This record gives sequence, C-alpha cells and structure tokens, in this order.
Amino acid sequence: MRQAKRFSGGAAAALGTTLLVLLALGSSAAAQQTDSRELQLTQQRNSGVSGTATLEEAEGGVEVTLNMQGLPKPGVEHINHFHGGGTCARYEAYEDVPVTIPLTTLVANEDGTASATTTVEGVTLEQLFDRSQERMILVHDEEEEGGVVPPGIACVDLNATTTEGEGTMARETTEPLPKSGGAGIGGPSVLLPAAALLFGFSVLGFAVLRRK
Repeated sequence: MRQAKRFSGGAAAALGTTLLVLLALGSSAAAQQTDSRELQLTQQRNSGVSGTATLEEAEGGVEVTLNMQGLPKPGVEHINHFHGGGTCARYEAYEDVPVTIPLTTLVANEDGTASATTTVEGVTLEQLFDRSQERMILVHDEEEEGGVVPPGIACVDLNATTTEGEGTMARETTEPLPKSGGAGIGGPSVLLPAAALLFGFSVLGFAVLRRK
C-alpha cells in the first residue's frame, strides 16, 4: 500500500512538471508569433500596375512593405499613402479621398518593379483594420510639375464597408485582430496547452495501469 501511494505521488509530480513545461512552451510560442496581413494592390484606371502590401506588427508601430510590378518607367519616383474616408472604387470614380499617412516613396527599377518599407509609428494593426473609418493604400503615378498630386495607379482597401468587391483583394480577413496580438482561436496559445492536457492524461492513465 505504501509503495502504491509513493508511486501515485510520483506520477502526480511527473504530471504536474509535464504540464508546467508544456504550458510554458505554449506561452513562449504565442509570444513569439508576429501578427501580419498581406494585401493585393490592383491596377487603377488600366495602369497595368499591381503588387502587394505586407503590414506587420513592429516595435512601436506597424511596418508596411510595398512590392510593386508593372511600373512603366525606370528611375521614376512614385509617392504612396494611406488614404482615409473612402475606397479604391470611389477613388477610381474620381471621388477625393484625403491622405492620412504618407509612406516611403517607391523608385521604379529597370524591370518595372519597386519596393519600399515604412514603419508607421504609434499605431497597431487592429487600429488600421478597424471599422471606424474606411482606409486604403494608394500608389500614385509619376509626379507632375507644379506639385500637383498625380493620379493613382494601384490601390487596395484595408477595411471597405460598402458594396462587396470594391477593389479589395485581401488574402486574409480584415476583421480587427485580437487585442495584444493574440493568436485567436486555434492558434499556438490554445493548441499547445490542449496538447499538454492530453499528454498529462496519458501519463496519469499509464500510472494507474502500472498501479493495478
């Protein structure tokens, strides 16, 4: 009887240690996960220009990387911005959509590609993708003389709330992300603790069988 009690206590200790280790691993994996979104920019006004915008949580803000293709002239600078209060479809219909956040200027390469990265400080992905205001990213044509803002040549909606299909080509949902960068249902923070519990029950079951 004493041996059985000692064995049962040892099994419980092993189970407790296993659960603590696996739960710690789950927390670490969740902490290391970085939230990001990738969007597809489509042409405006038959420009032939397209590309991707990758938005990723970074220290103190959000890192925005544009990778474009189909730009017509090498060496030409293309300004680009976040615009607020409208959609790509409405902009293409010549509705004015104000600039809210300027991004790093793109410079076209010989092959018509261009890349630029900007860290937008003081914001989160959740704020950029929330429904408080429609937002879009717009890449402009070559700047004209006189400082006039050139027309847009590629665009993507972040969170259009109007008619479905108005130029948005998001590869992931544009619903707000979980607060504090959580992984959401089914992410590592949920799956690893669940695995820990299953493993723990296996250890306990084995201990009971040995005891019998």
